[in-house]
Amino acid sequence: MKTRYMTAISTKALVCAGLVSGAFAAFSAPAMAQTADEASAPNEITVTARKRNETAQTVADPISVVTAAKIGNADLRTLQDAVRLTPNLVVLDGLYPGYKTVSFRGFTTLGRDGEFPFATVVDGVVQPGQMFFQQDLVNVQQIEILRGPQGTLYGGGAIAGAINIVTRKPTNEYTGNASFQYLNGDEKRGVVGLSGPVIKDKLYFSTGASAYDTDGLIKNLANPKNADFGKGLTTRSSLLFTPTEDITFALSASTTDSKTGGLWLAAVPDADFKDVTPLPSENQAGMVRSKLRAYSLKSDWAMPGFATLTSVTAYSRGRENTSADADYTAADLASQTVRFVDTTWSQELRLTSDGSGPLKWNAGGYYQDEKRDYQSSYDPVGGTSSYNDNLRHYETFALFGQASYEVTDKLELTGGFRYDWENQSYFDRLSGQILKQKFSEPQGKASVSYKWSPDLFTYATYSRGYRKGGFNPSSSSESLLTYNPETADNFELGFKSNFGGSLVTLNGAAFYTNFKGQQFSTSRVIENVGIFTAISNIGKTQVMGAEAELSVRPMHGLSLSGSLGYSDVKIKNFVPENPDQYHDNVIPQIYRFTAQAGIDYEAELTDDMTLTFHGDMSHRGNVYWDVQNALETGPKTFFNAKVTLQKGMWSLSAIGRNLSNERTPMAVGPHALGTTTLASYNSPRQYGFEVGVKF
Repeated sequence: MKTRYMTAISTKALVCAGLVSGAFAAFSAPAMAQTADEASAPNEITVTARKRNETAQTVADPISVVTAAKIGNADLRTLQDAVRLTPNLVVLDGLYPGYKTVSFRGFTTLGRDGEFPFATVVDGVVQPGQMFFQQDLVNVQQIEILRGPQGTLYGGGAIAGAINIVTRKPTNEYTGNASFQYLNGDEKRGVVGLSGPVIKDKLYFSTGASAYDTDGLIKNLANPKNADFGKGLTTRSSLLFTPTEDITFALSASTTDSKTGGLWLAAVPDADFKDVTPLPSENQAGMVRSKLRAYSLKSDWAMPGFATLTSVTAYSRGRENTSADADYTAADLASQTVRFVDTTWSQELRLTSDGSGPLKWNAGGYYQDEKRDYQSSYDPVGGTSSYNDNLRHYETFALFGQASYEVTDKLELTGGFRYDWENQSYFDRLSGQILKQKFSEPQGKASVSYKWSPDLFTYATYSRGYRKGGFNPSSSSESLLTYNPETADNFELGFKSNFGGSLVTLNGAAFYTNFKGQQFSTSRVIENVGIFTAISNIGKTQVMGAEAELSVRPMHGLSLSGSLGYSDVKIKNFVPENPDQYHDNVIPQIYRFTAQAGIDYEAELTDDMTLTFHGDMSHRGNVYWDVQNALETGPKTFFNAKVTLQKGMWSLSAIGRNLSNERTPMAVGPHALGTTTLASYNSPRQYGFEVGVKF
């Protein structure tokens, strides 16, 4: 315990020391200039999601890019905000910020214990579990969202796609930023960042922090504390050392400490589910305490004329302690506690060709060791408590490689292959029960792309994704103690195009995905045990879908964007005992239709004063929450806006979030109480202001 405490203190000390040591020198530095990527047209943006530098418009995958300028202009605080304009992708808070509900091209999330349907990658390091997805965007330069299986490069966690986060690299000159927000709900939020040299031209640092404190906006009828209160601090720091032109070392550390409302649920009769947004009425306010730590060391050794050898060593530890009402009523009938600890370390070794010549390739190996420690209790007043106490261990080995060959200056062929071996064990400390299982799965990718002209690029791709099986630690049924892996074969046709000298960019894709053993979760309440989630497999499902993205820059300072996504997800074979049950029903938690639109406008009022406006709309079609398709939420449309007046290095902004005041379920326990469902809902309208400075 002492070691962990000292590690947390030292990380925060690095942040504070960096901010203090550079502050005075930084204020005398020139204002931070807009980066090339931020000013570029979409076809000029460089991405690294496929582990080499490429132009976004020549990647044979659907990819959306969110730049640092967009993050600031649109008030994007978290990854959940950043992906809201991506077609066929919806991410909701679920039961609390570290527990997400996801809909992504027919894939969905699987409660606390299941695997995410996409890989989240920060500077080349795959983040374990869901907890690290909740971190605020601190020192982020760019976010790249790849759609479609990316298992060849990222393994079993990338069956639906990958989100690649590129942080700001430390700079050789002092630069910095700071901002403060105040919004209704008595929410205070501050962000600071600083970058500069420790040793000129050799050793550089970057550090930043984001903190917030809010009373929340969702009233709890049986408790004076709002259901969605919270406070937290996220930091991110890095050191970049370049002893020679060919050798680079990057050391990174990130932390999050938070205390938020969570695990709150409101009961709503099934018959009223579509039309009612109930408020929680719980005598005990749910509370989740989170503590996340992540450290990585990335080393690159460039061998000119051949390749770059990359080593990525990473360690992370996430801990969540939850206490909450267990009867979800104003009566003092039962309470529950949950403690969840995820400890992971990984090592990747990769060789990437230098990109010269028609053949480009990379190959490598990966190892990950993950332990999940889980304890929970259900405590009825005057009754007998029940407990869960178990440890799960996942060990993964993988070999992978991918190569692209330019047959001509227009035609390119790409192929990739990965093989994963996984050993899993489950130890129940209370009963002494030990379960073990092994999985091994090939993943692959093949694509052909053709560049018809500098402004038109087409591709056809086949890719295979895999999501590992696992255990249901709280299951009261022997048949549900384990579940099997899920595989998906995806076939895709797409195009990317530019018109009018890149004033108009239009990209589109159509895809078909065939699932075997698709994983889905059901929540249920067991008397005197509590509520738990069990993951099962569906025999066969399929998705047919399409998406399109449009960007238009009709005049200087004005940018318009829009996207559409459609995923038709149907059950074709439910379970071996009853394959025709729920035939052609829609998979729960999947939004089949999404539409997004955005506008950005910047006007120069004087030589040193600009007015910037951002507005966006996201529309979600209807969604079912149970496999019977009896619980349905109708279409919802959300609006967000930010207006900023900037003079010199100072700025003042007005902010509006969920301006349409739409309310929609985020986490649902369908039919958990027989003919009554338990659900939590998103926050209502929020508005406020921001003061910022860049130096």
